[in-house]
Amino acid sequence: MRRCARALAAMAVALVGAAGCCTCVDLDYTYRSGAARAPAAAPPLSPLLRVLHVADIGEPNCQQRAISDGMAAAHRRAPFDLAVAPGDNVYNCGPDATLPGAAECRFADDGNTVAAGYAGPADPTFARFEDAFAPLAGVPIHLALGNHDVATAGSCAVPGVEPATAARRKACLEVAHASPLWAMPGRHHLVDRGPARFIVVDTNLLKGDYGGFTFADEEAFVAAAAAGCDARACFLVGHHPAVTAGSHHDDATPEYLARVDRLLAAGQGRIRAWLAGHDHDLQHLRTPGGVDVLVSGNGSRARGAERFREISAPGAELLFASVRWGFGVLEVGDGGWRYRFESDDGAALYCCAASGSGRCEPVACR
Repeated sequence: MRRCARALAAMAVALVGAAGCCTCVDLDYTYRSGAARAPAAAPPLSPLLRVLHVADIGEPNCQQRAISDGMAAAHRRAPFDLAVAPGDNVYNCGPDATLPGAAECRFADDGNTVAAGYAGPADPTFARFEDAFAPLAGVPIHLALGNHDVATAGSCAVPGVEPATAARRKACLEVAHASPLWAMPGRHHLVDRGPARFIVVDTNLLKGDYGGFTFADEEAFVAAAAAGCDARACFLVGHHPAVTAGSHHDDATPEYLARVDRLLAAGQGRIRAWLAGHDHDLQHLRTPGGVDVLVSGNGSRARGAERFREISAPGAELLFASVRWGFGVLEVGDGGWRYRFESDDGAALYCCAASGSGRCEPVACR
């Protein structure tokens, strides 16, 4: 399938190049490991919670519209209870930090929540995210910070403001923003719903401390959150994946991998899966220690030339990867959980299922 032909016909517009996303490239490339090529039958599960997982959706273009339509169709077929959107919510540079009142945004003493009494300026850039989720009105949408949300390099610089201060201000503005389509009460926060706990973290700190924030704070937060994982299935939600076979594999410096290990160790072996974005594709991987990593970052910026030839960490495993436009659907029940990658046109691309605290093994999609 030539994705651009279908998208152009549907929208009757001529979008080309990076800004338009509908260049004529084959967006069907998919990799499957041996187990994923011959998946087992799916075990029974009575879902108590249905969760949409999609990241990197913050650029208005034809791909975002197709994903938005696909999410809406999936919601009509079987309603989502909530959504997680781990980062790059507002391309290219995050919220507008030059608006009147933006400079007054301050974090509280915890360095995580916004100081009481602050209300951010009306900023139309948030519509780049919220318009995509408008068909899901009524579904709680929980966000994490991505690297573009706090970007300060090049054209993303804030005139007259030091990069560290500008990054902190942008993080503050995203936490301060609130709407029916945006919930980010802190740089890191917990979402408890039914049988699941979502531990939402600021993974920008995997690449190094920034803006006066420290990785040690994220580590301590995960350690405290893990105490509640005896009663719930816990999922870590953050923009950057623990491991990847996408183009961001070069993020994985020794320091990055060491911080990943520390964050997972803080989870005390109770993290069922790491839900991420950052790479603009769909992937299911496992860390060297066996933690499932699910990348759903093909919300608005596809990388059709990606061929997943290099995994970022020695000993990590790639089970599935695709450049198809799509998103992830997580379902959690009392006895386990399952995950499905679905294309924007409703096709099942890949499924896995986990019993109890076991790994998510490839299964035939229902």
